[in-house]
Amino acid sequence: MQTLPTEISRLFEYLEHGVSPFHVVAHSRQILTEAGFTELKLNDRWELEKGGCYFCCPFDTTLYAFTIGESCDLSGGIHIGGAHTDFPAIKVKPDPEIRSHGYLQLNTEVYGGPILNTYFDRPLSLAGKVVTRGERYDRPVSHLIDFRRPVLCLPNLAIHMSRTVNESGAPIDNQKHLRPILGMLEHGLNSDIELTDLLAEELGISPENILDYDLCIYNMDPPRLAGVREEFITAPRLDNITSVCALIYGLIEGRPEDRANLVCLFDNEEIGSLSKQGADSSLPAVIIEKIWKASGKDHADCLSELAGGLMLSVDVAHAYHPNYPETQDITNYPVLNKGLILKTASNQSYTWDCEALASVIALCEESRLPYQRFAKHSNTKGGGTIGSIISSRLPMKTADLGAGLLAMHSSQEMMGIEDQIELSRLMKAFFS
Repeated sequence: MQTLPTEISRLFEYLEHGVSPFHVVAHSRQILTEAGFTELKLNDRWELEKGGCYFCCPFDTTLYAFTIGESCDLSGGIHIGGAHTDFPAIKVKPDPEIRSHGYLQLNTEVYGGPILNTYFDRPLSLAGKVVTRGERYDRPVSHLIDFRRPVLCLPNLAIHMSRTVNESGAPIDNQKHLRPILGMLEHGLNSDIELTDLLAEELGISPENILDYDLCIYNMDPPRLAGVREEFITAPRLDNITSVCALIYGLIEGRPEDRANLVCLFDNEEIGSLSKQGADSSLPAVIIEKIWKASGKDHADCLSELAGGLMLSVDVAHAYHPNYPETQDITNYPVLNKGLILKTASNQSYTWDCEALASVIALCEESRLPYQRFAKHSNTKGGGTIGSIISSRLPMKTADLGAGLLAMHSSQEMMGIEDQIELSRLMKAFFS
């Protein structure tokens, strides 16, 4: 294995820590704190200094981090980069225990749009948040949890009992077939054991104090280099930890004297962003206005000066798949390791305008970073990002871009190693 470039080493560390949206934010907080950023509380009055660097986590799955240049008066606008902390997953329902013929299984539900069959026959674990009683009913205590070992199994049905599986596939009934096996009753597990007992045991707390949890099932495979020359990365959760990693480190390393920079990490992108912690909320506007007011500006100043800024929606993109060429556009088909992907769609599912995209292209050329264009096949709907949602609320030029993936929304995705390096360098240039 080759010595990992710094950009890839950072990404691998993010992927290994970011096993739930809660853990993605926790790891980001640690990195920012170590880099000298000061944490702010949303309900406090902010006092900001020129040259300062700050972050705020209104919710455990969202993070806003920003820097203010030494000579910045905000009149030159702001550069904003947005990404999301969530990923398609299988999540655990309340009261999930299913006892069947000696097996203990969990009742689950699907979050977002994962490729479900990729979770079968993999080492699976549990991670997320557990909430316990506090001193007052309205002050519960949150605990991050990660079992860090394969505690769940989701085995396929043998081909002898599903003879046509290779020809016609195996339809998945979400209610029946996505019940992972947690263990065997009477073989190390009591017949009346509940998931909360195991959560309490893992955290070293009393199960009676557990009030609720938010847990996702994740693929434990570590990130790896792949390909005969190790030109690829294969890993879970590349969507969208690639962007989170590039944005956080780009913000830390890019410190312009005369401008403010802001990174927004949202939750719930995979289910439409319509939540208090999603991009389709008032929270981005609240954060931005607090920055302006703490700098002695008013609401009108904020709206006027935002218009001079630039926002990037940074999310992964669809790369050309050599086994399925018919799925790509006939002239816009980006390839792994051939450059960053600039995404456009006339229906604004990928937000863009010519001026915003021209600014990104000029920055790529100035930074000597290769780029490619992506447009959807005209017969497909394709996906979307947070870009059009945020730009509908903030009067700013906005563009969509990201690193290319194969097997997007699989529990094991694939990308080019050079693409992450170039994405990281672009984010540093954007914030510089």
